[in-house]
Amino acid sequence: MIFPQDTRRLWVRYAIGLTLLVAMLLGGHAIHVHTLKAGAADAETIDLSGRQRMLSQRMAGLAAKLADPEMRPIYEAALVSSLTLFEDSHALLLDRQAAFPSAARVYAVGQPDGLDAQVKAFSADVRAALSLDHDDPQLRAVLARLDGAAFAPLLTALDDAVKGIAADAQARHADLQQVQVLALAFSLLLIAIEAVAIFWPAQRSVNRAMDTARRRSQELETKNADLRALSNRLEHSTLHDQLTGLANRKHLQQELDIRLARPAQQDHVTCVMHVDLDGFKDVNDTLGHAAGDCVLRRAAEAMRYRTRAEDLVARVGGDEFVIVSDIYDAGDGAGRAQQIAEGIVARLREPMVIDRQTVTVGASIGYTFADRSQDPDPDRLVSDADIALYEAKRAGKGIAVLFDTSMRSGVERRHALIRDIERAVDANEFVPFLQPQIETRTGAVLGFEVLTRWNHPERGILPPAEFLDLAEESGIVDVIDRQAAFGGLDALIALRKAGHAVPSISINASSVALRNPDFAADLRLAVAMRGLRPADVRIEIVESTLIADVDERATRSLQTLAAEGFRVDLDDFGTGYASLALLSKLEISGLKIDRHLVLDIENPRARKVVEAIIGLARGLSLDIVGEGVETAAQLKTLQALGCPGAQGFGIGVPMALDAAVQWLDRRTDLWDGTQRRSAP
Repeated sequence: MIFPQDTRRLWVRYAIGLTLLVAMLLGGHAIHVHTLKAGAADAETIDLSGRQRMLSQRMAGLAAKLADPEMRPIYEAALVSSLTLFEDSHALLLDRQAAFPSAARVYAVGQPDGLDAQVKAFSADVRAALSLDHDDPQLRAVLARLDGAAFAPLLTALDDAVKGIAADAQARHADLQQVQVLALAFSLLLIAIEAVAIFWPAQRSVNRAMDTARRRSQELETKNADLRALSNRLEHSTLHDQLTGLANRKHLQQELDIRLARPAQQDHVTCVMHVDLDGFKDVNDTLGHAAGDCVLRRAAEAMRYRTRAEDLVARVGGDEFVIVSDIYDAGDGAGRAQQIAEGIVARLREPMVIDRQTVTVGASIGYTFADRSQDPDPDRLVSDADIALYEAKRAGKGIAVLFDTSMRSGVERRHALIRDIERAVDANEFVPFLQPQIETRTGAVLGFEVLTRWNHPERGILPPAEFLDLAEESGIVDVIDRQAAFGGLDALIALRKAGHAVPSISINASSVALRNPDFAADLRLAVAMRGLRPADVRIEIVESTLIADVDERATRSLQTLAAEGFRVDLDDFGTGYASLALLSKLEISGLKIDRHLVLDIENPRARKVVEAIIGLARGLSLDIVGEGVETAAQLKTLQALGCPGAQGFGIGVPMALDAAVQWLDRRTDLWDGTQRRSAP
């Protein structure tokens, strides 16, 4: 009998009902997954087809630039890259056209008037244009064909392909939606049937079978069970992290006490690992705390996956974790621990997809072992692992480092130096040093760059290499930069009062300073209070500052300052990969050629690069200064190449204000206004 009346066999009804529910859920899930995959594939194909239109226009525009001999190298590289992407995308679309009948009719493979033939003809013309010299008569004919194809038949055919793909995708999506609606209707009907035919009669049978005594007994048991569950939850919450479910700091302390109190095992050693996520703050700042919480949960799962059931994984801070593990030690316990730690680092480095965005963090690990030769101290173990973690961070992050006793003394020295830096900030010991910039043809002073130095009361003048990293670590580097910058403004006023017409002062702005929402207003106020104009100040940035500017606060600060009349210079130009993009993104006033290019300027290839940068700056009407000039020959070469400005030790070293005034006084003996008389 399918539906027995005996209450002792009600499990048959439940089994049937649950089986139908599971089948219904699995079927609905399968349909949903198929719909999502189909939608994603269709969207990707539409995106590929749309990109073909853009690439055809871009290649036609780039090809037209091939006739310009000076700019041809730049546009030629971009054209080759675009052509490769255009052909690869076309190949992918050909592979997928079978799924899109409307698009297949447009591509018409094998037919002379189909889109496939037009694309191949267009690609062939692009390759022909790349192979022809700029003055070849055939080039104009090829460019004319490209221009005509890109803006008429090819563009029309590409539009038709996109429309066909979109129409087929929409029709397929509509069919899948209809299937989902039918599945939902069937599921609802099935639930109604189960409720009427299975669960409701079963519930009535149970109710009839239960007597008063049984009910009271069950009620009492339920109350006891609730009390036990509540007690277990309370105990669990006091020992576990609410977000990740890992052990908390209290649980960690208890576990360490228990493990270290056990008799020492000859072949096992207790290892404590301190794990810290790299780049987690950027996730919180850019995607929000909800995404950050998701990253923490994923990280917890990854660490549980890479450890054993008997190991303890605890969350002890925002993005900090501690792992306690008894490692089998057959003479190579450190090697085994290093292997485990590197496995955790590799696992946490894997990309995560959160809210349809790919997020990549990393991890650094410091670890240590309990010393059984003396009474082990749990707090000391965690502290030693934390010191090793600090060394891992200092070494570049993304690695695991074993604690060594020498690290503790190094940390103590660093902490002492950090305290000394904080004292120096309060005492205004960070002072501006000035390095001159001159006009290469006449020797006239273009301005001075402000460079920070520490006027230490015992060690004398210290360069940034002695304190900058620790200042960044302690979070006061922007305060130091601000003191030096405002000191530079005062120095400009002093130089002018001394009778020298110094046009401007250049200050360096770090990423930390620019991301401060008050930076622009504070600089504007400081300039106004000193009676200076925004045009008197040049703000030097390096491209890494804006590459790391994920929330664009630094970019907005620079745009605000540029709109108010401050001039923005791109420093170390020629060494990065985003400089050209920054020229189009920001209101840049000038470029500073990287010192390594100037030092190697006698090398023909380096000279060509410098010459190209100078030409680019001229075309954009930008000021340009060559950095790192150390010899008269380098200065002469820059002058010959048409570089208007120069800076370097060969012209003047960074100097205090008094020395800068003396240097300016001596310049009248070295220059007559039109001709250089001696080496700088």
